Amino acid sequence: MKVETINIKEDFPPSDVAVALLEIAIDGYKNTDTKVLKVIHGYGSHGVGGEIKRLAQERLMTLKRTGKILDFIPGERFGESQKSSEFIFENFPELLLDEDLRNYNSGITLVFLK
Repeated sequence: MKVETINIKEDFPPSDVAVALLEIAIDGYKNTDTKVLKVIHGYGSHGVGGEIKRLAQERLMTLKRTGKILDFIPGERFGESQKSSEFIFENFPELLLDEDLRNYNSGITLVFLK
């Protein structure tokens, strides 16, 4: 299984454009061997949660509810729950080496694709 990184804040797009880029990427990786997207969305200029992060995670919640994605975990919550940690480590052990996740990076979110 493959992990890909996408940067939806690159070039500083408006938040609605960034969220559209996220959905395009999710659709683009459908039916591939990529099962995890590491989404770089930033965390806001003051570290309190930017618009892109907030809207992206709201959209991911909708995509999860509608069954378009399996799940998602914000970087700052990585390892927070034993159940999610077990799922990640059993299915995606390569993520153990990811520097962003070990540092609980609030500027990223992991998206688990179907």
